[in-house]
Amino acid sequence: MMFPPRCKQNHRDLPPACCRALYVHVPFCAAKCAYCDFYSVAFDDAASTAYVHAAAAEWNAHAHQVARPLESVYVGGGTPTVLPVERLSELLDIPRAWRGPETEFSVEANPGTLDLAKAAALTEAGVNRVTLGAQSFDDAELQRLGRIHSAAQARQAAGLLRAAGIDNLGLDLIYGIPGQSFPSWDRTLAEALALAPQHVSCYALSFEPGTPMAAALHAGEIREMDEDLQEACYRRAIEACARAGLEQYELSNFARPGRPCRHNLTYWRNEPYLGIGPAAASYLGGLRRTNRPDLGAYVGAHRRGVAPPATGERLAGRAAMAETVMLALRLLEGLDRKCFMDRYGQDVGQAFPQSLARHVALGMLEVTASHVRFTSQALFVADAVLADILAEA
Repeated sequence: MMFPPRCKQNHRDLPPACCRALYVHVPFCAAKCAYCDFYSVAFDDAASTAYVHAAAAEWNAHAHQVARPLESVYVGGGTPTVLPVERLSELLDIPRAWRGPETEFSVEANPGTLDLAKAAALTEAGVNRVTLGAQSFDDAELQRLGRIHSAAQARQAAGLLRAAGIDNLGLDLIYGIPGQSFPSWDRTLAEALALAPQHVSCYALSFEPGTPMAAALHAGEIREMDEDLQEACYRRAIEACARAGLEQYELSNFARPGRPCRHNLTYWRNEPYLGIGPAAASYLGGLRRTNRPDLGAYVGAHRRGVAPPATGERLAGRAAMAETVMLALRLLEGLDRKCFMDRYGQDVGQAFPQSLARHVALGMLEVTASHVRFTSQALFVADAVLADILAEA
């Protein structure tokens, strides 16, 4: 899968208004999944109203920093579809004036919180892409993950979205679940692909510190899937998606031709984006800013008429270069060497000679006149290569 070049300009000199991507973080869930460390709190009706008002105010404060029409709007969480229909519609209406007919407008949905009215509200708001958090089509595995839905509800949710007019459907899946077998993963893939999605994400389960699943692992109550079996699951996902007509375009993501997630491509290309909501991150004018993951502080700042509390970091030099390389290498197309040179005034081979030479020799990286990319054998162990680049930086 080939993408048009997007890095012709030196991003260090781009004004913030070149930002064409918006992320909105919805900090509510019906229940916290056992593996999840994304910021969310239990849904509360009054708190959700206050949140939407605060999000609208934060957008109004930053709208001048983005260009219209936006290329992508992505509403994630948390669980956006846990919001009542009226509140969900109000939130989705916030950037309406900045959207155009070609804007990719994505919303994450949990099958356990989606009904016909919410599916209709999505299309009425102009949403044209939905990522459904199916995760597994095995009910026992879903219970182990702490999901609030069943496999049947995931299938039903996909049908509701199709009936409402959402033709760009994505499915998120997880492998490496304790107790999961290769045949059960194979069945999950088959069920997911039978729904004819335009996009599939396959993520290896990670045991994040502070989550119930990490605590259970530490206590010996569950066991991590053997690494060889995890790799077999990963390779099967690549094979199954290819047979179904979905091309792998990123380490964990597959799409039909012309249907990669344009919003996520912004992240992997290390391009500017604006984030609103508690815990949301932004990258504008070379500054990475992350709102504090605290709904109370976020709403409180809005009521006082001040900016929400946030932390900021400005990467420069080799650290900035390493971040760009690490993100770009996640894409199967790899890092465009001319883009890198235009951006930093130095070839990537000069910036990281040791890491590149070592992993080319090991057969993990391919370096051509135009690109640096992973070889197929490196895809499952990509993190080790990226860690070497970071260490060299």
